[in-house]
Amino acid sequence: MSTKSVSGIPSILVFCLFSLVSGYGLSDSTEAPTDKLVISEFMVSSPSGGPEWIELHNRSNVDVNLKGCEVANQEGQIVSIDGDLMVISQGYFIVANEKFADQMSPLLEISADFIFQSKMFQISSAGGLSLLCDGKLEDELVYQLGPTTVAATARSWQRQPDKKSALVNDQGGHWCYTLLLEDYIYSDRRFASPGRTNTICESAMPYAFYDDQASVLIDGIDWHATLEVAEAEFSRGLSTSELVIWGIRDQQITPEIAKRISTFYFKNIDMLYDTEPFTVIDWNHAVWHFAWAISNLYRNGDSEVKKVLQAAYDDAIARPETLERFYYLAINHIRNDVVVMGDIHLPAHERMKQLIVVPGNADYAQSFEEYENSQRSMFLLRLIHFLYLVKSFFTGSSV
Repeated sequence: MSTKSVSGIPSILVFCLFSLVSGYGLSDSTEAPTDKLVISEFMVSSPSGGPEWIELHNRSNVDVNLKGCEVANQEGQIVSIDGDLMVISQGYFIVANEKFADQMSPLLEISADFIFQSKMFQISSAGGLSLLCDGKLEDELVYQLGPTTVAATARSWQRQPDKKSALVNDQGGHWCYTLLLEDYIYSDRRFASPGRTNTICESAMPYAFYDDQASVLIDGIDWHATLEVAEAEFSRGLSTSELVIWGIRDQQITPEIAKRISTFYFKNIDMLYDTEPFTVIDWNHAVWHFAWAISNLYRNGDSEVKKVLQAAYDDAIARPETLERFYYLAINHIRNDVVVMGDIHLPAHERMKQLIVVPGNADYAQSFEEYENSQRSMFLLRLIHFLYLVKSFFTGSSV
């Protein structure tokens, strides 16, 4: 499968420690992929010799018999499927080593569909994988993980869901580590989602940046008005009250502004634990995002800002241990050496434009009065939350 060249890889992949290089380096076929079957997730070998597996996804509207299919690695090792094995339309198929059953199946409550022996086939941290069926190329990717890290061996690599073609499928920016969510944990600090729809890659979200403050700076913020908005939001005692400070967490601030933010933090962080949920945002989300904001402001600040924020920062980095949800994700964002910046996704970006005051920039609120006039009433907030619960009940989804 043709992929982007190394020079075309987005800078975010330095953070992900993953890249895809161009060329059909594995198979003899030069045909375009069929777009029917794709490699959608895989787990590389670990120093301890843990489970290795490849998830295949049938993107078509018909069931597919995998008899005659082969999975190959760059070293020329091949797993051949000789018998009749069906993967249903839009379904998943797990090709795994013998350790999958012992270490993953009990906790994930999922079994591998085809077992290979570790001594006969390995999925290395640098190499490639290809899928051929009846001699026709279905999917192929070549990858390079960076230096060995805990994340590189404890989290699977997954393709961002809902990509429309196998060519797009294998662009580096559409792959990422499985998100650090409790729903995907299968052992101590190990995360994967074999046989399940993948989560969206944070790195592929439109407003996510890593160690890149220049890309997220907002010119002309009215700090007095914006902090007035923050104070008004905290006075409402909502699980979204911290979002103003979260929205400005990547900006350059003075020690004076840092002092006000530190005051906001100690006055309101404990209040967030007692707030009612609003759609997907609950107290866990609120506490995590407030602590994340303080961490970013501290790490991006100069020595004087750090001095002012030191007490708040020391408190914030300990907050993940108080969470019932988002514990691992919070640690990754609050205590990681990599600073995760930006509004991350569109809903957050749109909300930040209503909360941050930037006179003269039509994309943002123009004054505190404009914020007040457009503020959602408590009745409207309760109605939105009720409708969200109804939707979640009938769709079986909370997102």
